[in-house]
Amino acid sequence: MTTGGTHRGARRHTGRRRSAIGSLGLLGLLAMLAACATESTPPTASLVPLVPPEILPVSTPAPSTTVASSSDPNSPLLASLPDTECDYADPVPDGELTFVVADRLYGTSFDATIVRCLALLGPGQRGTVSWSPNAGRALLAFGTIFDVQGVRASGFDVANTEVTWEYPDGAGVFAPTSSDRTLVRRDAVDPNQRADITFLGRTTAAIAHPGGGVRLAAGQADDGTRGVFAATDAGDGVRTLATVVDPALDVLELAADPAGDALWVLSDNGAQFRIHQIVLGDLGLVELTSEQAPISELTPGPATRSLAWKVGLCNSVTATKVLDERTGGARTVGEGTPLAGQSLAPLGWLDAARVVVAARPLGCDGPADVWVWNLLDGSATLIVKNAEFPAVRLAAPVSNAFGVSASAAPGVL
Repeated sequence: MTTGGTHRGARRHTGRRRSAIGSLGLLGLLAMLAACATESTPPTASLVPLVPPEILPVSTPAPSTTVASSSDPNSPLLASLPDTECDYADPVPDGELTFVVADRLYGTSFDATIVRCLALLGPGQRGTVSWSPNAGRALLAFGTIFDVQGVRASGFDVANTEVTWEYPDGAGVFAPTSSDRTLVRRDAVDPNQRADITFLGRTTAAIAHPGGGVRLAAGQADDGTRGVFAATDAGDGVRTLATVVDPALDVLELAADPAGDALWVLSDNGAQFRIHQIVLGDLGLVELTSEQAPISELTPGPATRSLAWKVGLCNSVTATKVLDERTGGARTVGEGTPLAGQSLAPLGWLDAARVVVAARPLGCDGPADVWVWNLLDGSATLIVKNAEFPAVRLAAPVSNAFGVSASAAPGVL
């Protein structure tokens, strides 16, 4: 605003009345000076609202939440590998990602500040890596055990993909045999020490209870009952946890909650895949989810009620879902991040919120990019690209002992 502009406008409007020009110009100048002054007289106070009450909103929208930023898909935290000697190393306390490149097994902390080569792999040792509950030993391609003492045969054939660790310290590995008739244990230090620990007439899946001393198995009891069962490590005191009456239904996988008070059961009846939770105290049975597409790879975490699983066929794009305890339902990993549209498989958990996944353009095999997805803020962080056989190395938390009420009755899957 300028006084000169206003004065010229007044002159054009009243050019023939010179006697009025001076008066009007003076008045205009005084008005503008008042308007442009740095201080003004405060308005008269009033109790009348500026906006009529009847048009005020009756509710206030909640502030929108923003998702935490995710990694650039081309900028992993671990961009290069060290050219160092390979030797066994104790696990990183906060968790470690291990993976294979060529004939080397590497390990890195999840912030990529610690990177080392853990082992040179020989023929037949490149394959799936599974770490023991205390993270001190690895099962390589199911046929080899690796720890500070070196490498040795596990005693199981590489084709037996059901081999799993004994809890709580990984003192042994065990698996059903190819005929499903027997359950066999091998000592982790001396795999020549073999024991038949069968307690069912037919065993199709078996795991150890995280509290130790108890094995959990699916199959058929000696009396013909089908379902899920528990017995001591020696095979005594067989207890039915759930039964199967549908002849078309098969139990495919078992996974124990880390707290030791619940068991996850994956089944297929030919029409749908379902995940159930068995609450061990009273044997209560709750269905978590169901899918027409295949479900696989039940992956419990170190925190109670942490569970991830894969959905889909390996000739397509698979999804990874997790149990969201805040809602009690399933949530798809990676929505709204660079993981969306990728073929995902769960590898493990770092805590109750962060799940580690392998991402590929398609399918389930071959090198993968490894990401950490955060359930709470929805962010995804890229750790490393083009890693083979990635696995999470993290010591399992202390678990409660196995326990079922004497009066509990098994439910029907």
